[in-house]
Amino acid sequence: MCRMLAIKSELPVNSDMYFLALKRMAEKGMKSPHGDGFGFLYSTESEYGVFKSLDQIWNYAHPFMEMKLGIFHARKASSGYTANLHHVHPFITEVQGKTWVFAHNGTIYDVNIDGVIDSQYYFSKIQEKLLKWPPEDALLATAKEIEKEKKFTSLTCILSDLEDIWAMKYYSDPGDNYHNLYYMEHNGVKVLASEPITQYIDVEGIVDFRELGNCEIIKL
Repeated sequence: MCRMLAIKSELPVNSDMYFLALKRMAEKGMKSPHGDGFGFLYSTESEYGVFKSLDQIWNYAHPFMEMKLGIFHARKASSGYTANLHHVHPFITEVQGKTWVFAHNGTIYDVNIDGVIDSQYYFSKIQEKLLKWPPEDALLATAKEIEKEKKFTSLTCILSDLEDIWAMKYYSDPGDNYHNLYYMEHNGVKVLASEPITQYIDVEGIVDFRELGNCEIIKL
């Protein structure tokens, strides 16, 4: 389980307020705390990088950082799990020379691969589809394939090629309100988050606020 947040802007923006929103969401939001490691990706016009830590996100003082695209993830691991930095989201890889970044909120059961967690298994399936399909089709085809093969709580995820962001909300229980995604835009910044960030920070100039529907894919 996790809390996720992603931003995209045409101009570089200070990411501090969004990181603060995720910190508060992870510490005090639904099914909190989410204190089993965190990570984030940042991308600017000239560089990108990924930071990961096993620390609790609310203990981390996020430095001033401007970015045009960002993906933030705070994890709540399954009971009995031993923390491993290699399992902290977001995950990053290359497919045919193009960089892809992925974060997931949910559990896929019975993934029995040594050293690989369910989210990594999920990402590997998406990578296979990206070899021949555009991101929207790759996400939906992967979700339908996993749905036929395994039980899961949610396949809700965020995928990016460092230029655009695709997000999919996809859960198995019609009454699920935890594996959620909300979209909003303010001052030219597009935001996706597991919970409305307005519950955790003051945001001005909001337009187009809405909750995604189940099985919906959105591109930022």
